[in-house]
Amino acid sequence: MAQVDLGRAGLVTTMAPSTVVVPSISALLTYNSTATVRYFGDLYSLNAGLTDAVKLVPDPSGKSRNVFKMSRLQSDPLWSSTARTEVAARNEYIIQGVRWYGISVYFPTDWLFNPAPTVVAQLHTSQKTLAVSPPVSIVASGANMSLELNYNHRALDGTDPATKANSALKSIRLGSIQTAKWYCFVVRADWNNNAGAGNFSLWMNGDNVYTASNQTNDYSTWLGNYPKTGIYMPGSMTVPYRNIYTDFIWLGGPSTTFAQMYAQTPCGS
Repeated sequence: MAQVDLGRAGLVTTMAPSTVVVPSISALLTYNSTATVRYFGDLYSLNAGLTDAVKLVPDPSGKSRNVFKMSRLQSDPLWSSTARTEVAARNEYIIQGVRWYGISVYFPTDWLFNPAPTVVAQLHTSQKTLAVSPPVSIVASGANMSLELNYNHRALDGTDPATKANSALKSIRLGSIQTAKWYCFVVRADWNNNAGAGNFSLWMNGDNVYTASNQTNDYSTWLGNYPKTGIYMPGSMTVPYRNIYTDFIWLGGPSTTFAQMYAQTPCGS
């Protein structure tokens, strides 16, 4: 795998419908890796009540690059019974092993501080019969931003299956939210759902803010884990609107380094 995986996620140059016709997913991934015109629909799936809830716009910090602007009104239709506007990397799942992720978010000056949680980035797990919380979430609540980790070594079936109630939860406060500022997250996850195994590191704006070694960090999942970013309110939407900017999602493999991932983000570009 390339050190920065452009076959899945990464840069988008147009929101127009894709004109690419390929015979298989593997052919699409090969095409994406070298394409100069990169279509949103080839690289991302949209989880939103409205199709125009995500736009490609200039970086609000003034950098010479485009990013996503994601919006949601309280009156917008729900998506799968939830209030959300998110993008997820297409054709991206990993059950166990090493994967790097780069996800960045920018809270605009009109961000409404509210105690109800808003998830702005996730490393979620594919769910079939298993209904659990994401292994990794970045959550804005009030003026605070936190890292939430969920995991379970139990199997999907048997006499004591994994559930939300019996899964472990750890919450780490990352700091206070400042508006008009990029928060650039880089993650190295060595996914493992076995007890006492797995490694995880998170960098925020270049600083290593959390590391866990030899610790379960996954579930016995269906297809595997995948990244998402945007706006997701797990409860009721208690503000009239939400706007947020996010960078593209960046992916790397076992040979990738922190420096290579950070260089893709608005903080390191």
